[in-house]
Amino acid sequence: MIYVKRIECPEVLDLNVPESIASKEFQEVIEYFKDKDRDFKFKAYGKGNVKEKLAEMFNNKCAYCESKISPVSYGDIEHFRPKTAYHSKEGEVLTYPGYYWLAMDWNNLLLACEVCNRTFKKNKFPLVDENMRGKRHNSGVVEDAILIDPCNEDLDPQESIYFTEEGIVKYKDGEGNKGDRSIQIYGLYNPRLTDNRKTLAKELEDKKTQILGYIETISTLTSFPNLELLKEVIEINLRDLETVYISLKNSNLPSAPYLGMVRNLTSDFLGNYSSDIEELLSQYNVLTSKE
Repeated sequence: MIYVKRIECPEVLDLNVPESIASKEFQEVIEYFKDKDRDFKFKAYGKGNVKEKLAEMFNNKCAYCESKISPVSYGDIEHFRPKTAYHSKEGEVLTYPGYYWLAMDWNNLLLACEVCNRTFKKNKFPLVDENMRGKRHNSGVVEDAILIDPCNEDLDPQESIYFTEEGIVKYKDGEGNKGDRSIQIYGLYNPRLTDNRKTLAKELEDKKTQILGYIETISTLTSFPNLELLKEVIEINLRDLETVYISLKNSNLPSAPYLGMVRNLTSDFLGNYSSDIEELLSQYNVLTSKE
């Protein structure tokens, strides 16, 4: 999981425009839930280009696990605070209504894969202090959610969770706190997901090893007095170095899967070696441009 900056709200969900679909539904739910606690048919969040905007914002990845929303999977518009009903943990009786007034609020919407949303998180939304839960639109309560909101600019998910070279996700902030509870409730420990991350982690480690090998080989070759005889071999190693280096950097693109793990496993390496690699490649490009 990584922090994702929220983009501009779609027009249909602009609550500052009285005639928007979201504004009209907001007024409807305020009236409806005066004497009811369930069965309202929320529709505004699914209108217009809302899902397309979420896919753009999250680079077509799940906001929680960062798996790609595949061509054979639709993905879900996820409500961070559940719209219909909520509970703090699995097995606990659902409390109605949920956060009905946020059902059409752009700032409450995420893109999630079906596994994270339907199998794991579902209606769970625990708080640090359950006595400080906002139960109505006008409660005025400021909640402290235990779950990490990937769009919360005040809390980078990587302050609370990290990943090992085996693709295993762990918490930094102590048992029962935000990292731990988010891992459990979002299902980030799920074995199939962990296997996918492990495969990628192995590829990253292999690329780092290859890069170090190329650097060492190039250093050895360029130490010989008669470079002209070794020029072709040096160039081959430089080209191969460039290919693997670019591939490793591309793993850090916003659209790449499991970017939180990738950053954990590559940031120090790239910080330590990028300048040397860039210098080597720059010399190589100057050399070849003169031919």
